[in-house]
Amino acid sequence: MAKSSRASGTVKASAAVLVESRLAPPQLSTTLLARPGLSALLHSGLGKRLLSITAPAGYGKTTALAQFAAQAETLGVTVAWLSLEEEDNDPLLFFRYLASALRHADARLGRSVLAQTAGGSVASTDAISASMLSDLSAVEGPLLLVLDDFHLVHDEGLHRQVEWLIAHLPPAIGVAIASRTRLPLSLSPWRVRNQLLELDATHFGLALDEAAAFLGIVSGAPLNRAQVQALHSRTEGWIAGLQLASLALRESGDRSAFVRDFSGTDRDITDYLGEHVLDSLQPDLRDFLLDTAGLERFSAELCDEVLSRTDSRAMLAEVQARNLFLSGLDRTRTWFRYHHLFADYLRGRSRERPADVSRAISLRASSWFQRHGLLREAIRYAFDGLDFERAADLVAEFSAELVQHRGEHATLLGWLARLPQHLVYARPKIRVGHAWSLAMTRRYAEAEHELRALEHACQESGEDELRYMVEMIRCVYWAHVGEPLQAKAGSETWLKSWPRADAFCTGVVANVLASACCATDAFEQGDKALAIARRSFSETQADYGLAWAAALAAMLAIRRGDYDDALKQARAGIVVVERSLGVASYAGSMLALLAAEICYEQSNLSGAKAFLDIGLPFVDDHGLIEMTTAGYLTRARLLYLAGDSALADTCLLEGESLGHRLRLPRLALILSAERCALRLRAGLIEEAHKLARSYGLMGYGASPPEQPVSNAEDSVRLVQLRLKMSVASGNTGSLTGAFNDALRQASRDDHRAQVARVLVLKAVHHYRMQDSAQALRMLDEALDHAARCGLVHSVIDSDPVVLEMIEAIHVNRGNRQLEGRGLAPDAYLQRLLTAGGRTLSASAAPTLSASADTTAIERLTERELKILRLLKAGLGNRELAQSLFVSEATVKWHLHNIFTKLGVKNRTSALARAQQNSLL
Repeated sequence: MAKSSRASGTVKASAAVLVESRLAPPQLSTTLLARPGLSALLHSGLGKRLLSITAPAGYGKTTALAQFAAQAETLGVTVAWLSLEEEDNDPLLFFRYLASALRHADARLGRSVLAQTAGGSVASTDAISASMLSDLSAVEGPLLLVLDDFHLVHDEGLHRQVEWLIAHLPPAIGVAIASRTRLPLSLSPWRVRNQLLELDATHFGLALDEAAAFLGIVSGAPLNRAQVQALHSRTEGWIAGLQLASLALRESGDRSAFVRDFSGTDRDITDYLGEHVLDSLQPDLRDFLLDTAGLERFSAELCDEVLSRTDSRAMLAEVQARNLFLSGLDRTRTWFRYHHLFADYLRGRSRERPADVSRAISLRASSWFQRHGLLREAIRYAFDGLDFERAADLVAEFSAELVQHRGEHATLLGWLARLPQHLVYARPKIRVGHAWSLAMTRRYAEAEHELRALEHACQESGEDELRYMVEMIRCVYWAHVGEPLQAKAGSETWLKSWPRADAFCTGVVANVLASACCATDAFEQGDKALAIARRSFSETQADYGLAWAAALAAMLAIRRGDYDDALKQARAGIVVVERSLGVASYAGSMLALLAAEICYEQSNLSGAKAFLDIGLPFVDDHGLIEMTTAGYLTRARLLYLAGDSALADTCLLEGESLGHRLRLPRLALILSAERCALRLRAGLIEEAHKLARSYGLMGYGASPPEQPVSNAEDSVRLVQLRLKMSVASGNTGSLTGAFNDALRQASRDDHRAQVARVLVLKAVHHYRMQDSAQALRMLDEALDHAARCGLVHSVIDSDPVVLEMIEAIHVNRGNRQLEGRGLAPDAYLQRLLTAGGRTLSASAAPTLSASADTTAIERLTERELKILRLLKAGLGNRELAQSLFVSEATVKWHLHNIFTKLGVKNRTSALARAQQNSLL
């Protein structure tokens, strides 16, 4: 695509450039007034969670904090400083600056946040703040984080994240926040716990003695006591008012008259600024102040260029010598800014001059910042200069880097809101960045609209660079909205059509293809796509893309049914993430959530919990639902094992609601099916049926399910089989057909784990039909498959009788010759029983013919014991159903479980066995 001549001839700018001067306190004057009382107040805040400083402009908040920071450092406190600006309302930019401030103070801090936001990741503020907290948790020794000018941050989401971060900081870390307005945070929890120090304007006003000393320093000559008292009273100790009065006094011929007439009001001070300060300066110096008023920060080099002069360094020295509210922003005293009050006054005065003058200065500043690679300021001054064409050219030049490599979508959207629409439409590069942002922030309807418009533009322009970018975003879009067939076809076509495309884009599309191959069971093609992705991302050193490739490799292995290889792939990816992005990052969370699911399956519950803790803060933010489902399923299953079934159900319901809200039906379907599965595990058969019917997972009576389930959802098919098994046990023909269909499907798709799981359920069905010998042979075969796949929990969680059947297999093996032994390894049987909380013992384990022992009988649930008591009272199935408020089918299910556990075949024998073992 041809570039506009207005943006040509410049060095390549980077969205990654940060303003270093914002990461350190302003330089302190050597003649700064000492304020021991205020200093003592501030030091009392050391050790507290939050130091809140709120006062209007001109009360010396920044200066006092800079003094406090310097003194704290002498006490061994590490100080991280961040001066905030309006642009920090972009969440990712805010956290990039916050991480940079921490890293500026301690090179070990902020690394993971900077790396992940530099790698094109799209993480929520929840995810980023969690990653930052992980970094801060390793801090040794006291640390103070200072956030200056917090009133400029008005994004409510950032307020919430800052509040959360402060609440969870380690005890050794404190935060000091300075703002002109009341902090938009909930302070009461810290106030109650005495973890808050609040200072306001009353604490920052100068005392009478301090005012006298200050007036003497600034005015150049001491005032008598009465004059000091008058000025102090009228300004109420307001530092800015006293300083302005002092500057006016310096030029006043009659000090007594000045003090007598000075009221101390804002209007009075403004008038004196003009009449006694600005107008008394030499015209050249006054013009310099007015010319630089529109610059947020400036250096001598910048001023020379934008003002077409060569003496800016001397002019800045003169401004500083006259105490005209100039603050140094760095230790080399290269960059400066005016105090807010003075800058506001100067800008007001500069607006009285011809508009062309200010516009010309802004546009020259835009060119200077562009040439030095500072894109945000280049664009800001283009807008200030009302040159929207230039602003649009710059936005077009930088939009791809900003959103694809930085993920700063809010910044781009803010620029677009200020640009006339016809300028945006004329620059497809801007729209490409916009489409990417919309897709990555899950605004899918808007993304679809923008992509269609861009595809039409591609047909008209025929420009290859535009086409391959738009087609790449379309591939990503299909993957995110859960359309694997379109994603697969699109990414295959893209890779063939653009063999010489940018390596980063090639890696992105290859990863999309791998994810689509995973969803469509094209395993070999998926492996080849991942090889392309790894090669492309290695070439560009894009660890974020490599982390995606590792996550997709783990997903492929899970889908195939090789959990050992899946864990190996996930751990290999975590090694990549650790070296640059940090495990507690968006990229790390993809791998952590998958690893948590794998660890749970393999009964490494502590590992599952550890990985889940890393991944949960990001669980709602992933483009592919596999990571999100892994997080919600694993958390719910761990909660259920811990005995909190209600919280487990709530967890699944939250994830299901997310699926509906984001229009991701697969996510909602998988989690709703798991809600039914947990009820089956708890023996709440009627509840499971009712819930399944509401979801369309099973019909009423013998009718088929109302909602067809995609072949891709193996977990949902298993739940449907379990639901069918829990209906009346007499209708075995349709159930056998369902088992055979599921096995054929799993075998055709090469889902080895699914084959094992279906065989386990089929064995359980035969066991319940009293075909015990065939059931155990079938289970032995199923366990052999499961052992090869690395399955544990999906076997023992599938039905309560599985563990008893495994014990029976072991005992029967012990009663046979070695050559007649079964298929599944003994070590694997032991692993399953251990995971299920049982100890393998040949003498104690039940055989098919043996009577149920006391240990087995004690495992009857409360519901089953209640049914036994009702049986003793002579109730039939219908009466039992009415008493328990369940269906007769559910009663039959419970009776079957009771007979199995007691080792009997009818009611009479069950009551006799229960009486014999003192259960009644």
